Amino acid sequence: MSNYSLPMFMQVKENAVTDLNKNLNLYMPKLMFAKTLILTTEGLLQTLDKKVKILLNQLRGYEIVTVNESSFDFAVEVAKKVAMNNIRLVIGLGGGTALDTAKYAAFVANVAYIAIPTALSNDGVCSPVSVLLAQNGRRHSFTSKIPDGLLIDTDIIFEAPRLLLKAGVGDTISNYTALYDWQLGCDENNDRPNDFAYMLSETAFNSLLYSEAKSLTTIEGIKMLAQSLVLSGLSMQLAGNSRPCSGSEHLFSHAMDELFDHNIPHGILVGMGSVVACKLQGRDHRVVLNFLKAYDICVNPAKLGITEDMFIKAWMFAKEVRKERYTILNKINLTEELFRQLYLTMLEECD
Repeated sequence: MSNYSLPMFMQVKENAVTDLNKNLNLYMPKLMFAKTLILTTEGLLQTLDKKVKILLNQLRGYEIVTVNESSFDFAVEVAKKVAMNNIRLVIGLGGGTALDTAKYAAFVANVAYIAIPTALSNDGVCSPVSVLLAQNGRRHSFTSKIPDGLLIDTDIIFEAPRLLLKAGVGDTISNYTALYDWQLGCDENNDRPNDFAYMLSETAFNSLLYSEAKSLTTIEGIKMLAQSLVLSGLSMQLAGNSRPCSGSEHLFSHAMDELFDHNIPHGILVGMGSVVACKLQGRDHRVVLNFLKAYDICVNPAKLGITEDMFIKAWMFAKEVRKERYTILNKINLTEELFRQLYLTMLEECD
């Protein structure tokens, strides 16, 4: 029987950071007076001055480390620091750079980890994976741990760039095509299924799809997005891999990252990839496209700075990114002309 760890608490509300001690006392009382390491990014403590003071006033002994780059080497150095200094709690405060470093360091050092995200841009906030820079400056996914607790302060989240919140929506919608690819892999490539992981991922997508709170400016809308991203992360924890939330649409995003310098958020790329993947899968792509439009998310490649040549090269290279991952890209005949026509169609439909 497999053992799964789940977060002990998750608060999504105004002033959530004020509840740190309350939740430690309820769920992790042995850590009430533990030495704590806080990982954050440059300038964030000043930007969130009032919230940071509230947070720090609840801790007895702490040290703050600034993460300039989420690299594997730096995360290991942090893990060594944690282990050698009897630090028993790691708190990640920030975006992916701080959170991925914090959760990997906590995983290696085998200590508790609490996430306080400043944006909800992808399902990494509660996934068992840390994306870190490794050899040759390439990003690599490392097995990590999900948070033991999450404090999602809506006051902080509302200050995040709207594009990052839209990216979080895009990352959740990608479950729709990822699940199809996973089922395809199970049917045709002997991939391992997991019904409960599938259900969680599907629930994460459906909760946003059928929600009446399609808003990124209300607490209810933010709460719904947070819950969907957390459910996606938990589905990967149950599956033991990222298949419930990562299919051909993610391979396209990873290919874009490897081939080109761009500043398009991951969630926006996989949202765009999901529209194309739907077409490749022979399904009604309007389910995805209308969902993205409801959140005013632009996935027009030209408007995002993706040329026809970039689009074609990324899709043609996509299945080489993770050769062991069976998706619709392994089943159909991939040609430059196919993706040229898809690019033109995207320009028309996503205008």
